[in-house]
Amino acid sequence: MARPSVSTEVILDAAAEAFAAHGTRRTTMAEVALRAGVAKGVLYLRFDSKESLARAVVDREMALALATTRAEVTADPRGGLLSRLFVHSLTALHTRPFLIALYKGEVGPGGHPSDRGTQYRERLPISTDFVRRMRDAGMVRADLEPGPLAANLAVWNVGLALTAPHEDPGALILGMGELVARAADADVTDTTPGKECFARLADDLEALWSSP
Repeated sequence: MARPSVSTEVILDAAAEAFAAHGTRRTTMAEVALRAGVAKGVLYLRFDSKESLARAVVDREMALALATTRAEVTADPRGGLLSRLFVHSLTALHTRPFLIALYKGEVGPGGHPSDRGTQYRERLPISTDFVRRMRDAGMVRADLEPGPLAANLAVWNVGLALTAPHEDPGALILGMGELVARAADADVTDTTPGKECFARLADDLEALWSSP
């Protein structure tokens, strides 16, 4: 039975599930409405097109993954190290099927599989500037160049998503984190500076996603 009024979060949940299951292109607004338990017209009161709904889902899913990462980094005594940030961000990504579908090119804000959501993936934490700030804060080995390191982490990130689902993604992520720890982490006791670098990045990303 269709509900005349429902929260936008319920609609976004339904859309994320439908898009992840069938792809943006093949999912109709009618299917999203059915999953959300509302009339299709209710969707169009909130979103003027399937594309605007997809963009809203991308932003919401990225924001939720970032919030999860932020919480895990804060709770982790070693959370300011690059390896731990990498593990926490990948783990958060792999708990959200829609984001895996986004990486695979099965969904996108443009509503077409060829739209791989590049502008959204570029907002993820592992960037050259972020790695440079981590190195300047003493969390990354001083002899490493930020660009190649960030590029390698991005390749691992995308590669893991593109080859999902995995039987034990947690084990794979922890294994990659161990490699990053051995190759890139500085030998430090206090990782607070790294947590501060990430908090600054998270604040910037949240402001970006909340902007019109």
